[in-house]
Amino acid sequence: MTAAYLDQLHAAAGATERAETEFRRYVERRLETMTAERVRAHRRYHLVSDMVERARPIAEKPACVAAQIACALAQAGWSEGDPAYDEVCERLGPVAALVHNDLHGEPGMYPPSSGVLPALAAFESWYCERFGTEFPALLSPAPGAFRPIVDF
Repeated sequence: MTAAYLDQLHAAAGATERAETEFRRYVERRLETMTAERVRAHRRYHLVSDMVERARPIAEKPACVAAQIACALAQAGWSEGDPAYDEVCERLGPVAALVHNDLHGEPGMYPPSSGVLPALAAFESWYCERFGTEFPALLSPAPGAFRPIVDF
């Protein structure tokens, strides 16, 4: 027969071990979520940055919009032969038009560039609903992107 205090200490040790295990699971899930959010944010940033760079030298609106769309869709693995290519181009068009207007439009003639992010979000929402995946998930991470490895 063991002393009651040993039973209490054993029970306390078991309880703290279970609490630690539960906490580690929570931290692992949270870290996975935060990592996915970071990767998504960087992919979105690089997508729009690439669209801006593609748009910068092209002042003519239709050519500028088409160049941005072609760049974005090529990065996502789309090609003109894909069945929904035209539909995706049409839905991404407002984002590209806003980028063009921001870079080449006359001041005060178009809505401010703050419309780019809501337009991008609307496109991404439509894309996810239409195709069942997030558009940024199709984009490859930027070369040299920071990828921490954390070992608990």
